[in-house]
Amino acid sequence: MNVSESKKGFTLIELLVVIAIIALLLAILMPSLQKVKVIARTVICQSNLKGLTTGFEMYSQENSYKRFGARNNGDDTNLYWMGKIAEYVGDENYGKQFELGGKVDLLLCPSAKYEKFKVIPNLVVPGTGQIGTAAVPWEWKRSSTMSTIGSYGMNGFMVFDWLYRNDFREGLCYKNALSAPSDAPLMMCDRWTITWPTIDPAVGPVAPPNLAGDQGISNPFDQICIDRHDKKINMIHRDLSTATVPLEELWNKPWHKNYQRPATPPVLPSQ
Repeated sequence: MNVSESKKGFTLIELLVVIAIIALLLAILMPSLQKVKVIARTVICQSNLKGLTTGFEMYSQENSYKRFGARNNGDDTNLYWMGKIAEYVGDENYGKQFELGGKVDLLLCPSAKYEKFKVIPNLVVPGTGQIGTAAVPWEWKRSSTMSTIGSYGMNGFMVFDWLYRNDFREGLCYKNALSAPSDAPLMMCDRWTITWPTIDPAVGPVAPPNLAGDQGISNPFDQICIDRHDKKINMIHRDLSTATVPLEELWNKPWHKNYQRPATPPVLPSQ
């Protein structure tokens, strides 16, 4: 055998062909890998919600299903619902981290994780914290020196919140978890700690929300109608069933005891 022939390497054409094949394979595989990532984030998110609502259920059982007090007075701002369920979620680290004002994994959707938090001036609520977006978690200011960061919110109509005791929403609340339909939303992906989805049928069509959630809250569904899981959000119902809900279906849920679906379904933006 000729020595020069045995040392012969790839030609430029051969290298280009190999590179082209690798690029083609990557182009084929990338959508599949991205889809796997989306599924993984959804599964983790649902697991977190399940853990939180299990804590809610255990708390409710221990208190004979009396109406859950997310905030029974002004001092409850420190604990709020996140602190009330801490000893019931079955995660010792949850309670420790919450007490310290640290990162609480169970409160964070992987699509709006702790590391993504940043100050967004137009979403800051002075003295209260900061509203989140589809990708950025909210900040709940518990005191002048301590905050909790999270990605989920409770359906306000399922609990008692002292701050709204004299508000019209109080009359729409389910009096306890057992009085609500099994498919009533309990907790979901949210831009804030608590949400009050309601509509006035006399107003007409509901304005389309901003799916990125990078603006303020202009209508009651802006907090939850966000593009967090491919134009869906994760939700746990009163019966603790899990669902990934398409955004256009949010208006069909029994949010409160007098809720009426809009006569004209909202049209979501194309973004």
